[in-house]
Amino acid sequence: MLKYHRGKAALGTALLAGTILSVASSAASAQVTYDRLVNPEPDNWLTHNRTYDGNRYSPLDEITTDNVGDLDLAFSVSLIPQLYAGLGGGLQGTPLVDNGIMYFTDGMGVVYRIDVSSGDRGYINWIMDPGTDPEIPGIANNRGVALLGDTVYSVTRDGYLYATDAATGEVLWDAATQIDPDEYFTAAPLALENAIVLGPAGDAPMRGWIDARSPEDGSQLWHFWIIPGPGEPGGETWPADSDIYLSGASAIWTTGSYDPETNLIYWGTSNPTPFGDPDLRPGDNLYSSSLIVLDGDTGELEWYYQYTPNEQWDYDEIGSHQLYEVDGQLRVSHFGRNGFTYVLDATDGTFINGVQYVPEVTWTAGLDPKTGKPIEYDPALAAGGIQRYAHGAFAGDSQVSYFCPNIQGGVNFQPTTYSLRTGLHYGSGIEGCNGAPPDGSRDRQTGSILAMDQDGNLAGLLQIPTATYGGTVSTAGGLVFSSDVGGDFFAVDDETLEILWNVNLGSIIEAPPIVYGVDGKEFVAIPVGTSGINALLAAGYAERGDDPNAASLANLQRTWTIYVFAL
Repeated sequence: MLKYHRGKAALGTALLAGTILSVASSAASAQVTYDRLVNPEPDNWLTHNRTYDGNRYSPLDEITTDNVGDLDLAFSVSLIPQLYAGLGGGLQGTPLVDNGIMYFTDGMGVVYRIDVSSGDRGYINWIMDPGTDPEIPGIANNRGVALLGDTVYSVTRDGYLYATDAATGEVLWDAATQIDPDEYFTAAPLALENAIVLGPAGDAPMRGWIDARSPEDGSQLWHFWIIPGPGEPGGETWPADSDIYLSGASAIWTTGSYDPETNLIYWGTSNPTPFGDPDLRPGDNLYSSSLIVLDGDTGELEWYYQYTPNEQWDYDEIGSHQLYEVDGQLRVSHFGRNGFTYVLDATDGTFINGVQYVPEVTWTAGLDPKTGKPIEYDPALAAGGIQRYAHGAFAGDSQVSYFCPNIQGGVNFQPTTYSLRTGLHYGSGIEGCNGAPPDGSRDRQTGSILAMDQDGNLAGLLQIPTATYGGTVSTAGGLVFSSDVGGDFFAVDDETLEILWNVNLGSIIEAPPIVYGVDGKEFVAIPVGTSGINALLAAGYAERGDDPNAASLANLQRTWTIYVFAL
């Protein structure tokens, strides 16, 4: 029976349940145990990045470089675009699949259970609408759910953690987590053995944090303030004579990685506020634009690495952090939004290497080869509020209307992937700068698929006519799947980066693809649809791209559809 559950706006307690449509659901999912999350079956995609290490690699190999040209549409599932206030609202979530059952959230945080076990259509078994008030401010993008036991965990834009029965769609409980009304939530929660980990997004005046919540009732297990207070380690990197740290943002937007062996959580943080003007917040502004590593049991900070102290251009570092081993050493890699790749020792944050991967960087002359910090960085200057790096000014200065990379970065929130087959990291990025070039030439925004080796060096580059905004997934079949804002969904050879298959899906793509299997058959799924801020930005990117029909691409229409492909 298809059931539609709707919670009351903000309160999220009462339910209206009704039978809308009757369908047969033949698939049954086993409980999603912690052991299954640590070692997922090849057919399943049980957590946000498929595996805790953040690698988004599928071991399925039915679809290969030899036969991917025969990939065809298996079926699609249409969703209803929700009305919302403010910005966002597109599809940016990662579908999860457990034994032929898909769980997905739309831009407003509505959860869908879709039976995809037949392989030729998707049956929507139930819809859980938390009833979030569409007038709540903040970007309305929701990036997915977490599975643990027989429960689906999701977070609404206003910070309610929902526990929904995976079989019936009945809301078991909800818990308010929002601390500040300026917070809004976009990241999919991370399910650990005994905790659901979450936190807010936001560039608004709020203080970033990460919480662990009980899977049983949503009660708080531990709390970590991303911005330290006076007297706490790192608190001295904010002005001592003001309470600006309370509104310094430095939040999270996406889902972190986790190492079960060490019980450490790896999470990237966003830029500090006030945005663009370091004079108002002199100091390094810890732990903004950083990788923070927390103990999974206590939430205590184990170590951190700050990419851009006293950040000034909206180069937050909330994107993927991937864990992998080289000669027995655990490393963490990251495509920085600031235009550089980074490789760190995952045990203590020691800088190993960093390389520029976008064509042009103007905010700094490069990275210090020993520390990975911008070579102009001087902690004394930052503390005095006059840190300017190579630009000589900051993004908030009216004299600076052009800087590189783009304000959205090279690789932004869109997930990257690490292939166990090639030992390469693959990212999808934006090629271009922010604003019109000083020489009066056309403001171009194109895209790229990038390959980074285990040492952080650029190993391959594929130019794409329009910006890439959705992310990547790699497979044992030798493929990397990605997309662009012109509506193209494509597969490339993981060694040559040659495009082997392409289909245009008719709308801006902002979500990452996944690969899953049912009864030995491999499927590739991609959510498609945009709206709000990303319709403006992404459509603008399409219009400034190199496609001969670029101006028309700006007119791509809003649609919310999940497409599934197979041989």
